[in-house]
Amino acid sequence: MSQLEDKEKSTQYFLEQCIKKRLSFYAYSLPGDQEIKIGIQTSPSKFTNLLDLKGKEGFLFAPFDIDTEQASYFIDPEFEFSSNSTEFFDFSGLPDQIDEDSEVYESSKEDYLEQINEMLADLKSKKLDKVILSRVHVLNGKGRKDATSIFLRLKETYPNAFVSMVDIPGVGLWIGASPEKFLNSDGKTIETVALAGTQQLGDRAVQSVEWEKKEIEEQAYVSKYIEELLSNYQIDDYQKQGPFTVQAGNVVHLKTTYKANTALSFDQISSFAQALHPTPAVCGLPKNKAMDLIRKVEKHKREYYAGFLGPIHADGGLALFVNLRSMKVLQESMALFVGGGITADSDPEKEWMETCFKAQTLLKVIK
Repeated sequence: MSQLEDKEKSTQYFLEQCIKKRLSFYAYSLPGDQEIKIGIQTSPSKFTNLLDLKGKEGFLFAPFDIDTEQASYFIDPEFEFSSNSTEFFDFSGLPDQIDEDSEVYESSKEDYLEQINEMLADLKSKKLDKVILSRVHVLNGKGRKDATSIFLRLKETYPNAFVSMVDIPGVGLWIGASPEKFLNSDGKTIETVALAGTQQLGDRAVQSVEWEKKEIEEQAYVSKYIEELLSNYQIDDYQKQGPFTVQAGNVVHLKTTYKANTALSFDQISSFAQALHPTPAVCGLPKNKAMDLIRKVEKHKREYYAGFLGPIHADGGLALFVNLRSMKVLQESMALFVGGGITADSDPEKEWMETCFKAQTLLKVIK
């Protein structure tokens, strides 16, 4: 057996044991990085504001709607493991445990089209500019026993995504391969992106993709919001690139990147992140009206889908990503969360197909 195969087997065994024993843990791989980092904590803590995590080292896991019953969690690892390490954790004294599944509402196509039309009434009357509608696709026959192999395949299939697996007893096991950076900072710079607009790539070259007015406007709303937020925080010295077309699995998006050479304190970064979430790319504009409409129209709880997650460091550095292309893993099924931006120009049938394309990012790896 090669050294690489040996490492992969030990990482797989480690993660499978974490799931069997119902330990609170995180596992992630940063975009373009071969290494998988894993941390275990007996009992993760809840937090209400990023500022609560100042000076701490670990992994945060925040929901889409921070004003609901879903809590934000911080895993401060008592034991850390890496796919590059040879450390050993003794699982032998821990019993296998089963967590009870919570019910997940799955929207039919008819439900989804009806919900789009309900949102279009508000959009066409100019009550808001854009809103994101999501749905859940439940895949039966795959479940917790398959989670580790799916996580490892996602990492192999999407090396430029933020690939993660987080399990917190009573909250759930989540896996994702996010294409969207939320907020990165190393203390000297901050980075974020405006990612919106979706097309199926098919057989086309990425550079040959042409965008329609609806998709261009949808992404422009996100860019405008981020630029206004940067201005509000007096961050004027930033480099903007885009919008340009990027591939994420079988789909392409419009993306604009923002990088500011600004040294912000952790207090300032925390405040900026709180103001940024949820971005118009996962919620809509105006934000409060879009959030109210989502709460009213969607029949499922988004939970941690479209929330944000990632590692933070004691020196104030962080690498946070939006929890997209993600799924909640149940005992014998998987709940895939997908969504799309709805504007006054939206075609309900096309919006439904967009969510189907996005679901394929995960389905092709699961199946």
